[in-house]
This record gives sequence, structure tokens and C-alpha cells, in this order.
Amino acid sequence: MNKTNFEFYHSLKSNGYVQEKRVPITIRNSDIFNGLIQSQILGKIQSGRGFRYVIQDEELFESFFQTHFPESIVIGNKSDNVRKYRNSKVEKTISSHIFLLRGYKHVEVNHQSVDLQMMNETFGVFSCDSKIIAAQKICLVENLDTFFIADRLFGLDYVYVHKYGRIGKQSIQYIQSDELLVFVDYDYNGLDEYLRIKACQPHATLYVPENYEELFLRYSKSLENNQAKMSHRLKNTTDELVIKIRDSVTKANRFLEQQFWRYD
Repeated sequence: MNKTNFEFYHSLKSNGYVQEKRVPITIRNSDIFNGLIQSQILGKIQSGRGFRYVIQDEELFESFFQTHFPESIVIGNKSDNVRKYRNSKVEKTISSHIFLLRGYKHVEVNHQSVDLQMMNETFGVFSCDSKIIAAQKICLVENLDTFFIADRLFGLDYVYVHKYGRIGKQSIQYIQSDELLVFVDYDYNGLDEYLRIKACQPHATLYVPENYEELFLRYSKSLENNQAKMSHRLKNTTDELVIKIRDSVTKANRFLEQQFWRYD
């Protein structure tokens, strides 16, 4: 079951009927809906120039509804989706903004100072469900494996941040820094992520190695099995650097992963 099913059957339960033309095609063709008709829990009667489906056996329909939608709750997490729809991915949930942090500086997290060097040496990484991450220099790193060793490329002055899951508009706003470097894969997803960040953090800069063309020729990977699609934002960008990389990816049907530097 999904949200469309819930809204349809909840409306049917509340009103006792639904006009035929208001039955979604996916529901009309479903085994469950046709089973309710065949078992005469629902019936079809004429209404004006058309027809309507009505509940004929309220007790059995209530049993059906409670079996498939046992709790009418506000969705807050994946467990709520399972309770309501029997499917964890049906309705958008309230997201946690989980960040991983590494570095050798103090960083302010939710208005509290954190000694990242101590955290690195003791635990290897610091994680938080954050509302504020503030430091003078921050580097956002797209991939987890690169996040753990990015200091070898950029040095010890940055606070390195990796977002659990795709970084969205709300979580971008939690980042406060004088300098914001963005290190992503040089593909459609990575470029789109940079543009999302740039839209909320105008001072953000995209890291592109000076010898990008040479590295692209040596280490780029085919897009053949890559599911990434060019977003509307990426298609219409006026950022010259992004356009240059986007066009190189499109022309060659290849992209450069951010792990390139480990072999160079």
C-alpha cells in the first residue's frame, strides 16, 4: 500500500462512497480493489449519468481498512511509514541532519566547542545531528572514503565535513564558515550538489585540480552504468567552471571520480 491507496480508502471510509471517475487507474486495476468488489464488500450503483462505488458491508470494510492501515498517524520516520503503510519508503520522513567531522582544529557544533584533533586521535571521527557547524575554513567532501583522507590533499587547516545522505538546502544552511571548499565527483550528481551548495552559500568554491584535463584523460570512468541524469539546475547554470566540466563529461560520456589524486 502507498499514500495514494491510503487517501483513497480513507476517503471511501469517511464518505461511504466514491464517484467512479475519482477512482485512480492504479487502484481500479488493482487486485485488492477488484477483490473488494467481487466479495461484495464494495458495490457499484448508478448515480446520475455515471456510477459510484459504495460500501456494502461496513463491518468487513472496516476490518480490511484496519488490516492495511492500522494507525492514522503523522509520518515522522521510516518506522511510522511501516506502521501506517507497511512500507518504509512511502511517505517523506522528517530527516535528521547527520554530519561526520574530521580535522585538527576546534569547531563550533550547536554552539559548543569541539576539539576535533582529540576526537580524531581518540575515535577517528566525530559525528553529530547538527543545527550549526561553524569554523573558519570548511571543506565539504562528497564521498566517505575520501573524507577520511582529504587532509592529505588539502592540509590541516580545514575542518572536513561529510553529510550522511545527499546534502539538501536546509542542511547546507547549518554550515557557517569564512571559506567553504566543495570537493565532489566531477559528474552530474557532484556538479549539481555543488550548485545546490553555491545557491545557499554564495562564497563556496568548487575544487578543481589545475591539471583536470590531464587527469580526466588518465583516470576518467565511463558513464555507461551511471544512473545520474543532468538536472535542470545543471543544464541552465551560468557558472563557467561548472559548464566546462559538464561539457567534458557529456562529450566524452565519462567522468572523473574525486579519488583521482590517490593515484597521481
